[in-house]
Amino acid sequence: MSDSANVKQDIQQLYRQLVKQLELKPRWGQKQMIATVANHFLSIKVDVEGNRSDDNPVCLVEAGTGTGKTLAYMVACLPIAKALDKKLVISTATIALQEQIIQKDLPALKKHGGYDFDFRLAKGRRRYLCVSRLDQALSQNASIDPTQALFEDELALKLDVHQQALYKDMVVQLGGNQWDGDRDAWKEPLSEDHWRPITTDHKGCTNRRCSHFSQCPFFKARDGLEQADCIVTNHDLVLADLALGGGAILPAPQDTIYIFDEGHHLADKTLKQFTHQQGIRQLSRWYGQTRSGLKKFLKEWQGAGKGAQLCVQIQDHVQGLETQLVTLEQFLDQSAFRPEDSYQKQETYRFSQGVVPAELVQITHDMAVSSARLARDLGALHSLMDDVVKGDQNGLPKDQAENYLAAFGVLQQNSEQQLSLFQAYAKVDKEGEVPMARWLHHWQTPERVDLEMSASPIMAADLLQENLWTRCYGALLTSATLTALGRFDRLITHAGLNPRSAMLAVASPFDFAKSHICVPKEAIEPGPEAVFVDDLIVGLKAQLNQDEASLVLFTSKRVMQLVFEGMGDLWQDLILQQGESSKQRLLDQHKQRIDEGDGSVLFGLASFAEGIDLPGNYLTHVVITRLPFTVPDRPVPSALAEWIEKSGGNSFAELSVPEASVRLVQATGRLLRKEDDQGRITILDKRIVSKRYGQQLLQSLPPYERRFG
Repeated sequence: MSDSANVKQDIQQLYRQLVKQLELKPRWGQKQMIATVANHFLSIKVDVEGNRSDDNPVCLVEAGTGTGKTLAYMVACLPIAKALDKKLVISTATIALQEQIIQKDLPALKKHGGYDFDFRLAKGRRRYLCVSRLDQALSQNASIDPTQALFEDELALKLDVHQQALYKDMVVQLGGNQWDGDRDAWKEPLSEDHWRPITTDHKGCTNRRCSHFSQCPFFKARDGLEQADCIVTNHDLVLADLALGGGAILPAPQDTIYIFDEGHHLADKTLKQFTHQQGIRQLSRWYGQTRSGLKKFLKEWQGAGKGAQLCVQIQDHVQGLETQLVTLEQFLDQSAFRPEDSYQKQETYRFSQGVVPAELVQITHDMAVSSARLARDLGALHSLMDDVVKGDQNGLPKDQAENYLAAFGVLQQNSEQQLSLFQAYAKVDKEGEVPMARWLHHWQTPERVDLEMSASPIMAADLLQENLWTRCYGALLTSATLTALGRFDRLITHAGLNPRSAMLAVASPFDFAKSHICVPKEAIEPGPEAVFVDDLIVGLKAQLNQDEASLVLFTSKRVMQLVFEGMGDLWQDLILQQGESSKQRLLDQHKQRIDEGDGSVLFGLASFAEGIDLPGNYLTHVVITRLPFTVPDRPVPSALAEWIEKSGGNSFAELSVPEASVRLVQATGRLLRKEDDQGRITILDKRIVSKRYGQQLLQSLPPYERRFG
């Protein structure tokens, strides 16, 4: 028997065992998924050294709600990864699914499947306490170490009484092994203001040079990853690890089989990972902080001339950049770069087709050159501090050198981020290639007054191809909504996938015909806001029942608020509106009302259209107030739409309609979470039946009974 046949036999045995022990009902869709995934990974061609040699490593599986996709991909992939001596990395987009997998699904498989494997949860460094920074926060006369203030304004603050008490409690809990330093494991939610001063990232970490290394929560957690067969993480950490070269936190891509659950989020997460942003005033403050910090360092540095020489060079770079920054600010402070759509209170100006004026190209080019020199010399200074900490040089006490090592690491990282932004603006996109989105945002709030420059890719295809698909051993993308309008084309294009990728769409086992979609006579053709709001209020009052559990989904926060205000006292007492308190608290209140026999109405935006789970009587009516088209005022989608049009395409047909299809499927999917669930979906947007694209959207939905009024 071949190795492949043996693995397939192991998979079959594991599935039979789980079905028996967990008293599960075998599902045809689940078996289809297991077979497709197994056949794909076992057919990947490798060279004599065991490295992947073909160009088709990715498998796509859309598995409808209730399919049991989590169990399916675990059963298929764990034996394969073990047989191939590869690590299995399961990545999710949401914490809720991550927790479900690590706390429920994997333990159940290990306990009842008769299959021995080790699994761990991987989080980013900033989810863990930095013991060194906690010590600094409590030891410097209740203030953050001054070297840390070189790079973060917020850290130069005095600790208030509550903060001091909190940090002292952390020391006690950590020392008594009552807490492992994981932010999510602390006994109560921690605000960002309290957490930020006591954590760090890879550039601010001195690794084995740190005197607290043996106590480090992050490295303790990371040690377990090396022994794990299966690692559960999130898309952001996978992408961050790849941006660092791969293998920095997670296993090396070539040694990994990735499973991207909620895979429809991967392209958008990639764009965010490679977006560059910088405020002008923020940058000016940073230059000033850097200069003052270097002055302090020069006073304390007693070593050989190299450190002093580097400081002088860095100060010269910073001074040059400050002069260039004034030129940049003067150029950007023109009315031409103010947005015209002031009625939306949006202070964003996007450069059409990503093309910036030639003068701005030259200014940012000069700043990129200066920033590259700054980053180079900060890197050299960081290396010098590393030598001091190792004892290879004298010049500073070890504890001070550790602080400066972290500080210079962060300074270097910040300078590299600035360099990336300036390079993005200085780069002239070639004719025919996908341009970058470039835009300015004018902040004028009580908390912030600044002009922010931003640049971002508009498609993730090339980034994912370069950083992931060409490097990984294999990958599975799965979700209940991978297709758009019944096809994988959109995902393949935006994620840079091979059109020959293995693809499977598994229908949900739910009996959709027991529930229905209704487009009532009160359905509205969206128009002017005031009229639309009034019509929505009429429509909702006609369609909602005060005794049932309802979810009303909006595409605009402002419209949601205006509708709420117009519903009247009787309805307002029943409505729980997103933003009034945390999402989880609203869901808990909603469930409590239903448990007590009362009705409840949830008002929510896009985040309530995906990822919330209200089975049974907790949700029997979903209302779609408006078809979920992308709001055309965001820079990246707007730039992508513009490029599609310039290339001879139709952005509405190619971009807006497919994306709306995905969102509509997700929104309606809130209704049925278990096989015996049933209810109704009301769509108050008349375009679903009056427009040709509406018919396309309607046809892409599961086979609910249709009722048109």
